[in-house]
Amino acid sequence: METRSFLTLEDASREDLREVLDLARAFAEGRFVDSLENKTVCLAFFEASTRTAVSFELAARRSGAHVISLSEKGSAIAKGESLIDTVVTLDRLGVDAIVLRHQAAGAAALASRHTSAPVINAGDGCGQHPTQALLDLYALSDAMGGFEGLQGRRVAVVGDVLHSRVARSVIPGFLQAGMEVALVAPLTLLPPDAESLGLPVLSSVDEALEWGADVLYMLRLQRERMAGALIPSVAEYARFYGVSRRHLESGALAMHPGPVNRGVEISGDVVLDASSLIPDQVAAGVCVRSAVLALSTGAAHRVAA
Repeated sequence: METRSFLTLEDASREDLREVLDLARAFAEGRFVDSLENKTVCLAFFEASTRTAVSFELAARRSGAHVISLSEKGSAIAKGESLIDTVVTLDRLGVDAIVLRHQAAGAAALASRHTSAPVINAGDGCGQHPTQALLDLYALSDAMGGFEGLQGRRVAVVGDVLHSRVARSVIPGFLQAGMEVALVAPLTLLPPDAESLGLPVLSSVDEALEWGADVLYMLRLQRERMAGALIPSVAEYARFYGVSRRHLESGALAMHPGPVNRGVEISGDVVLDASSLIPDQVAAGVCVRSAVLALSTGAAHRVAA
């Protein structure tokens, strides 16, 4: 069966999204068992991860795959081996899929050119994080009555857009699902080409609610990626771009890809609030990543309507 790498959502169509979500729902309902039997999946995580790494491992193991885990500390990369040489080694050893997280943007696309196995991008620096966007769409469609329920809804993507690979995946994902998107961030945390996206740019969470946001999608403030002082202070940032309980009184839903900086992007009492989809996003990880593994390895037929 045909295999395909899974690197970005930038070129994904509405039907592509529906295909993955439909298959993910089939996995969640237990309609697929051992879809990856006798296949070997390598989890190559060269950057720290909890949710993504664990959910990919659970997805692979529950689908019957043999799982190999690599990290920088436990691989020849620690001795100076290049990413390309590592990928070529895995290819020659016969792995059936490589799930790659790397600190450099473009790493997954580079890896895909040096192996016949499909490469699944599990986050590459400030590049892309496509499976995060898919599980977000899965959780949100559940909350809004199905995939068609996303059409015409408004989502505000709030915070550190500049450094966020999640933003670079969820924005095209939301748009292809038929949602309206606005960016809510200080100018210092917007990418230089933000205007070319043609999206409204708003100056606070309050302004996003005035715009009519149905969903407040918060991004982590990535201070470890900031080369300089891009915000006056964390307290000042939280004042305009942090979500508190009062922001959810309108019925807006709160989302966050994690890890959450409580009291910065979102107040601690909101994380597990009834209006928060954060636990649902985490829960969606296994079935969505099961679907992506099955589609990437050619282990599942198309299920889109």
